[in-house]
This record gives sequence, structure tokens and C-alpha cells, in this order.
Amino acid sequence: MRSLNSAVLAAALAAFVPALAAETPAKAPKASYSKKDIKTVKATVKEIDQATRHVVLQTADGKTHEFTVGKEARNLPQVKVGDEVIVQYQEALAVDVTETDPTKPLPQPTEAVATERAAPGEKPEGVVARTVTLNGTVEAIDMKKKIAIIKGSGGNTVEVQMQHPERWEKVKVGDTITARYSEALAISVQPAAAKKPPAKKAPAKAPPPAK
Repeated sequence: MRSLNSAVLAAALAAFVPALAAETPAKAPKASYSKKDIKTVKATVKEIDQATRHVVLQTADGKTHEFTVGKEARNLPQVKVGDEVIVQYQEALAVDVTETDPTKPLPQPTEAVATERAAPGEKPEGVVARTVTLNGTVEAIDMKKKIAIIKGSGGNTVEVQMQHPERWEKVKVGDTITARYSEALAISVQPAAAKKPPAKKAPAKAPPPAK
């Protein structure tokens, strides 16, 4: 899991604040953008040392990856050589631009983390999910220099280099930008596939007698 700081937010805003729709419903965000990416990796357990918790995995491209499993993975003793490990990583970013409400302070950053693990004795699997919400106010916009200044709720400011200036044409000073970043990591271990016995060959038929 990665940390989301102001620099990461700045990069996200530079790329993702979109152009506004021709008509914006009342009380709806002036602009919004969302993006989701999911990656799945499968690997096979090639070596495992339960005493040192050292594991070697081999991915489909033949490359091996070595690492030490932390003690929080309580079901490691259930893992055997040949088991298949499936790792899925998902991240999403949603950015909204809204009119600032002068009667309300800018919300502080929030972070929520949720975890789920398999019951003791089962094959290891689990999910870790995290969502971070950051808010900022547009302090300045310079379309000629393609720069915007965003002030966070903590008082810090970041300079955003616009990668798509056309997306900023209707964003104005004072607008609130809210970025919600979420990521989830899911891991499961599947038993090694049972090897099928070789198919029995039918006995060869005797050639017909010569006439």
C-alpha cells in the first residue's frame, strides 16, 4: 500500500481534472473524473521454509520472486510447494470540482482501512483496503503558464502543472477540489492442482490372419 501525499495529489489533479459538461445540474459537481485499474498476478510456490518464513514464487514468465512473509500471515503452515498464489491489486481515483461553501470549513483529510483474513487452519487469503480523501481550494490559476495553485485543508499549498489546460478552462479561483483515492490488495492461495494419472492405452489389436 502506498501513501498519498500532496505531491501525488498534485500529479493526479494535473492529469485528471476534466473539462466541464455543457450543462451542470444544480448542486452537482462542476466537474468530475474517475479512473480504476485492476491488475492480477498468478504465481506458483516453488520453495518455502516454514522456519524462516522464506518463500520463493515463480510467475508465468518463469521469473522467481523471493520474500519473507510476516507473522501476521497466520496460515502460512498451510502453504505447500506447488500451491498457486493469486494476487489482485485494485486502485481507483475520483476527483470532483465543486463550488466552495463559504459557511463550511474545508474538510480535513480522512483515511479508512479495512482488513479481512481467512479463518485459522484454512489456506491463506485476505483483503486489505484503504481509502484516502483529500480536499483543497483553488488559490490561483495561470492559463498562460499552465499552472494552478491548490491549498489543502491543512494550509499547505501545491503547484500543479497542467497537462491538459483545456480541462481547467471553467475551473475558477475558490473552487473546492476533492480527491478520493482507494486501493485494495487481495491475496489467495489455491491448493496445487492434482495430477491426473496417465491415460491407459488400449491394447493393440492383433493383425488379421493372412489369407
